[in-house]
Formats: sequence, C-alpha cells, structure tokens
Amino acid sequence: MVSLYMRQVSQQLRKNATKEENYLWYEFLRTYPVQFRRQVPFGHFVVDFYCASANLVLELDGSQHFEGNGPEYDAERSVYLTQGFGLHILRFTNREINFEFAGVCTAIDAAVRQYTGVPSSAPCGGTFPPVGGRLGGTPERNSAMKTVTLYTDGACSGNPGPGGWGAILMLGEYKKELSGGEPATTNNRMELTAVIRGLEALNQPCVVELYSDSKYVIDALEKGWAKGWQARGWIKSDKKPALNSDLWERLLELCRIHTVNLHWVKGHADNPFNNRCDELAVSEWQKLKG
Repeated sequence: MVSLYMRQVSQQLRKNATKEENYLWYEFLRTYPVQFRRQVPFGHFVVDFYCASANLVLELDGSQHFEGNGPEYDAERSVYLTQGFGLHILRFTNREINFEFAGVCTAIDAAVRQYTGVPSSAPCGGTFPPVGGRLGGTPERNSAMKTVTLYTDGACSGNPGPGGWGAILMLGEYKKELSGGEPATTNNRMELTAVIRGLEALNQPCVVELYSDSKYVIDALEKGWAKGWQARGWIKSDKKPALNSDLWERLLELCRIHTVNLHWVKGHADNPFNNRCDELAVSEWQKLKG
C-alpha cells in the first residue's frame, strides 16, 4: 500500500513537472494507445512514467543524475524497482528528449511491444513526433508547433475598483475573443487574468506570440522577476511580499506548458487588436459599475 506521504509527493511532482517531462507527456504519452501514468509511487520512490500493461517505467535524467552521488542513487533505485516490483526500466536524458524526440518515441513504442507481446497501434514513420511544444522548446520542436497570436489587456475603474479584461486569440483565419470582469480588483490583476485566460483557452501546447501593453506583465516574465519571486517564496528582492502571487503562480505554470514569446505594445495607440482588447475590458467593468 502506498503511504499518504508518497501520494502527496507524487502529486507535487506532477504539479512541478520538468519541461522535458511535460513535453514527453503532452506530445506522445498522453495520447499513446497503451496507457501511461505520470509520477507513480513504488515504495519510497516515485517513477516519472509507468505503463502497467508493459510493466514499464520511463525515467528522464537531468544533469543531476550524472553528478556527485547521482549515479549511485540511480543504481540503488533501479535495483529496488526491478527486483522489488519486477519493473522494466527505460532511461532517457533530457538532451535526448530535446534533440532526438522521434527516436525516443520509437524506442518507447518498441519497448511496449516487446513487454506486452502485442503490436501497438502507435503512430510510426513520418508521423513522429506528434505536433506540439512548450515553453523552452528548441527550434526543432517549435517548427512543428501551432503558433497562436494572443493580445490581452486589463482595465479598472479605480485601483482597486470594478475591473475587466479582454483577450483575442488568432490562428490563421480563426479569431476568438474572450472577456470577463471582477467587482473589486486592480488593474494589474486584470492584466494578469487576461493573459491567463487566453493561455487557458488553448487545448494543446502551442507557441504563443503574446502582445500586452502591461510593463508589469512583460517585464516580470521577460526579466525573470516572477520566477525570482516564486523561488523566494513570493518575496521580492526588497524583502516585501510580491503582489498577486496566486495569479503569477498560475501564469508561470501555463508558461511551462506553452512556448511564450513576449511583445510589449504601446497602449491606446494605433494597434487595432490592442485597442479591441481595451474595449472588451472597459465594457466588462462598465457592466459591473452599473
């Protein structure tokens, strides 16, 4: 029986998956015809991916696995899993995920077929790798991804006060407008919410060209401030609490799924999409102000 503690550990690992783990999951394993699960506990270890049908474990190794006592720890772990649970283990480095993804998928498919004894219906040949990508994706990855343009804006009547946000998603000839509001909020929270809602509307990892007139949003992402706040427990470098940590937490999570390219645009100028987002945001707070 798996302890409550190990269940909590596995849940936390799923929540904070690495870029490479997310990429393998979203681009291959999630839709693979033989079911895999993420971050599964076995005794006092948690494996990255587990396929019960093939009794197969997939492990992704970052640089820490090759430094210090990393190799010895992995050897102990492998003995525990193979002898204690009869698992087959297939290891890949992060570099292989980043630069040899098609080969990784082929190797996984071959292992599943070997250990189940049944030919799989997994895609093969020219269909590897599946389309998709995420934040930090290499050029090799990004060339296969859908590129979505996202414009966002937030507005507030008073600060705080009733607020609204607007977002426009565009992919080729397709365009989708989103908007919403809150009765008591701030301008910065609406700017963040607009970006979050736009990214949440995507049903798969994409390259996102994000356009915003908010220096607060663009600078905090582009200059790494938000990641720094998060690493310090949402404390800024001046020792003061970082505001809107709940929204920043969610936005950084979404930025680990998508490859987000940042563009600042001047507000209330001649950009029609930025102006339209402003109209959507203002109309939302006007509804609330009544």
